[in-house]
Amino acid sequence: MRIQKAWVTIAAVEFDRSVQFYRHLFQQEPSLFTPAKYAEFEAFGIRLGIYRPTTEESPEKAPITLFPAVSLCVQIENLERTIAHLDQVDTFVGEIRSVSHGREAYAYDPDGNRIILYEQFVDGLELRS
Repeated sequence: MRIQKAWVTIAAVEFDRSVQFYRHLFQQEPSLFTPAKYAEFEAFGIRLGIYRPTTEESPEKAPITLFPAVSLCVQIENLERTIAHLDQVDTFVGEIRSVSHGREAYAYDPDGNRIILYEQFVDGLELRS
């Protein structure tokens, strides 16, 4: 077996709101876009597809989980500036926490997919510009 490409896709019942959210987060237009069906972003070394689920894939038919199965992790330069940026699109962002690799906060897109925003520390020092 030889894998040629891999990327992440997420279901978005709130498709239009989710596409707007990721436009705002990545500060770019999708590289592929089919209205009301599919949008794809290529940014910072990741390819992220957003699709509107079909009736067969509806949340009512999905298994119930208490935690998201996949999180999009985004390393940023300044956590406070990023949170302020996301506040412009009325995004819920949780508390800033100190963790072993730096500081992080959880944000959620319009469909509740978790985005982990983090600032990395090097030798106990924050990386800031």
